Amino acid sequence: MRRHLTGRYLLAWIVLAVVLLVYLFPIYWLIATALKSRAEIFASDPTLIPQAPSLAPFQSVLFDRNMIVLLRNSILVCGATTLLALAIGFIVCYPITRLQMSRRVRTNVLNWALSLRFLPPIAVVVPYFGIVRGLGLYDQPLALILAYTLFNLPFSIWMLKGFLAEIPRELEEAAFVDGANRWTAFRTILLPLATPGILAAGIIIFAFAWSEFLFALILTATPRGQTFPVGVQGLVTQFEIIWNDMAAAGVIAILIPLAMVILARRYVIQGLTFGVIREK
Repeated sequence: MRRHLTGRYLLAWIVLAVVLLVYLFPIYWLIATALKSRAEIFASDPTLIPQAPSLAPFQSVLFDRNMIVLLRNSILVCGATTLLALAIGFIVCYPITRLQMSRRVRTNVLNWALSLRFLPPIAVVVPYFGIVRGLGLYDQPLALILAYTLFNLPFSIWMLKGFLAEIPRELEEAAFVDGANRWTAFRTILLPLATPGILAAGIIIFAFAWSEFLFALILTATPRGQTFPVGVQGLVTQFEIIWNDMAAAGVIAILIPLAMVILARRYVIQGLTFGVIREK
């Protein structure tokens, strides 16, 4: 019996190792390509390990092509989007989870949030482009911040609703009995307890906004408003594909959200497991 279980465990580990290899090899190949010279990339015999690693492609992407400005724009847009989506999500979720409301009102609010994602982005980008041009926001980060906030708001609302619903109301009621007002109870009790949910939602919203390409391509035209994904697309020209620089840009593009997810993976997993799908 023990030998049978040992064989099953071994088989499970082999399957997991194969799956891990399938998922991690593209990332490794991207990093290896970014470190290779152009001659090594176009060699007839491909190499798995760079023979003469160089950081020149990273310098070319960030400084020679001045894509560090686009990187700054992406951080600014995604950070502002995350804060705005979380703030609006809290404003919507707090009444439906902490105050006395009918089930019908809560259902209507949550259904309204879902309706914001019924249409795909490609269906609304043209009218949104007209609105942005009319308001004079074309080629400005604010236009992207508003668009990203709108499309990430349903996720923020549903995730925060799941976390806030998990916090017992009795904790706030006990604070009211001790003389605290609603703001004090929110600041000292609810907000600290909801911090894991806020962090999980914020990281995932940041990652979604970071990878958005369509609106950034349509609503911007110069480095003043373009984000990093648009700059990466520009490395595919009519005459060639600049593989070194594209690989280096890909490494830079995945580094920031990947680092955030790894550092806060416990909160992200917690948010994905019950913060969204659990109904109370």
